[in-house]
Amino acid sequence: MTELKYIGLVGIILVVVVAALILTNQNLIDTPPIIKSTDKASTFKSLDELKTFVKERSEFSSGRGFDSTMETFATGVPSIAGASKSQDSSEGSRSSDSSQTNVQVEGVDEPDIVKNDDKYIYSVTGNKVIIVNAYPAQSMKIASEINISNYIRNIFVNGDKLIIFTEKYDDSPIVYAESAKIAASSGVDSYMPRRYNTPKTNILVYDISDRTNPRVDKDILADGSYTDARMINDYVYVISTKWIQYDAPVLPAYSINGAVKEIMPTDIHYFDYYDSNYVFTNIMALNVETSELNSEVYLTGSSAAQYVSENNIYLSYLKRINQKEYTDKLMKDVIVILPAEEQTKANNIYDSDKTIYQKWSEIQGLIQDYSDSLTGKEKADFDKAYYETLNKFEEEIRKETEKTVIHKINVNKDVITYMSKGEVPGTILNQFSMDEFNGKFRIATTTGNVWEGNSLNNIYVLDENLDEIGSVEDLAKGEKIYSTRFMGNRAYMVTFKKVDPFYVIDLSNPESPKVLGYLKIPGFSDYLHPYDENHVIGIGKEAVDASEEEVGGRNLDFAWYQGLKISIFDVSDVANPKETAKIVIGDRGTDSYALHDHKAFLFDKKKGIIVIPVSLAKIDRSKYPDGEIPTNTYGETVWQGAYVLNVKADEISLRGKITHQDDDLENKKYGYWYYGGMKEIQRSLYMDNYLYTISQSRIKANDLTDMQELKVLDI
Repeated sequence: MTELKYIGLVGIILVVVVAALILTNQNLIDTPPIIKSTDKASTFKSLDELKTFVKERSEFSSGRGFDSTMETFATGVPSIAGASKSQDSSEGSRSSDSSQTNVQVEGVDEPDIVKNDDKYIYSVTGNKVIIVNAYPAQSMKIASEINISNYIRNIFVNGDKLIIFTEKYDDSPIVYAESAKIAASSGVDSYMPRRYNTPKTNILVYDISDRTNPRVDKDILADGSYTDARMINDYVYVISTKWIQYDAPVLPAYSINGAVKEIMPTDIHYFDYYDSNYVFTNIMALNVETSELNSEVYLTGSSAAQYVSENNIYLSYLKRINQKEYTDKLMKDVIVILPAEEQTKANNIYDSDKTIYQKWSEIQGLIQDYSDSLTGKEKADFDKAYYETLNKFEEEIRKETEKTVIHKINVNKDVITYMSKGEVPGTILNQFSMDEFNGKFRIATTTGNVWEGNSLNNIYVLDENLDEIGSVEDLAKGEKIYSTRFMGNRAYMVTFKKVDPFYVIDLSNPESPKVLGYLKIPGFSDYLHPYDENHVIGIGKEAVDASEEEVGGRNLDFAWYQGLKISIFDVSDVANPKETAKIVIGDRGTDSYALHDHKAFLFDKKKGIIVIPVSLAKIDRSKYPDGEIPTNTYGETVWQGAYVLNVKADEISLRGKITHQDDDLENKKYGYWYYGGMKEIQRSLYMDNYLYTISQSRIKANDLTDMQELKVLDI
């Protein structure tokens, strides 16, 4: 039995390795690529050179990369930023204190579906932007509507300017002429791009000095999908990505009020790396006041996430190890388990002109034959040693196959300058995985897979040139990162599989970061937010251990998540963080936009409030008369709205609840997603002591003190 067990495992693992190599590319070419470059960005000389580059590099890519959650920009020090104060001269009073979009870095605003200044609310609903005169709340009314033919992604407001981001599709590029001309001059025989629905990023700049009569200043249309944007002072930075048609690349272009500018190959920056899915990444710097635009284009892989500080944009994507590197390392690290004579045979097979499939088929046969030549304990020991060697190889190779590449690009008003490149093992979770502080770049990653039990979590510190100078590695084996928050010289990280290890990590010495302490509690936090320098708010789910009966007797060590949980962590004693307060809302199935989008989270320490949208799920306990409810039982959604919570460092309590739904009968009559969905509260904000909640079809104002309803406006 022992012999069969180990040789069976060896065979399975080898089959998996062979399959991974064969499926990605059966015709591996061992010839080095023609085009060379350094870590610095180079530019192409011609369209033909660009075409050759992407073809050769994509062929060398093994496709062994792992997907990561795709988010966009991030910033480092927690703060609140938002719309610049309105310069509108309309009559009427204004608030003296108003909340703004929840972002990560002061001075770096993030676009959202709702913006506000000290008087107006700007709300996106479908293909419209509604401008609402919202202050005072009792006289709230619609000032104007802007109707757009395309779906609106999000908006910015800067003084008397409204910037709207939409995405539109058509069946042709913006322009063919220049690309066709360049192709012909480069010796390309034919140039006929395929027609398909190509995405375009549409940036509309409106003058809203008269809120009752907005008018378009600039209409900017850029090739490619809208990724995200950031606003720093009076400059908006927009990132879009355009898929490359390998056999006949169409150069990216953009137009301003119909005047087209096409990007030339000599203006496209590239880097020396392999990828199976190249895109043109376009960074545009828009001066809000003058509407002047500058653009730089980079050839990158499909982006994992981008990060923007006050001075730099960091493009990141997953680096995929190519097949030759993989097989070279496999030969070096694994075949050495064989005796010298068998190693020589294996190396001769590998050095032959045979295909990857043939090589590995013969090497597998060689290993099997050698194993079969042994008997008894000698055979069992060999099979076990080989199995362990393969496992070790897979663990080590993960830090090569799962590397995040970062490119640092400086932005200074409309000047965009490439700076440097770095890379770290692992994949990132979202924008909060990255941070810049005192010139250092910090990043949290996960390697391996939770379901295989070999996941590990790490934090790396890179210097100004993106060279690694410090790290904390291999935390929480078998778990993955659920949330990270960098705050000055500290990082807070939550991992989860069964319980929630809340880590406090010291980054005061960038070259020697260390774990100061951690707390294990049930559940997990999807989002972390600073309360003050000694307390952190966590929003996530409660969890209970899975019983053996619930997992069918299998040996699975995990927990079932339950209701929505908001916690306060006290980190004043860094070696012993504590959960000083918590509240659990609803049963399993309860959810909140704030778990997935930090812009849905409203917190104000001075007012002592947290406001979050909640979809409340409840279990019908009458169905369980004996009181024994399986811990994996989902509740039914019975209510949606906003929870307004009183919050202190050691206490969380309910102040009130607000809903936009009229009654349960209407929800049942029309269906929750048809009727209730349009009235799902997605955002909240305040002006002085008025609390406004916003859904796709309604804005409601309540008094923050006693939660009394003041005004309902259908939009």
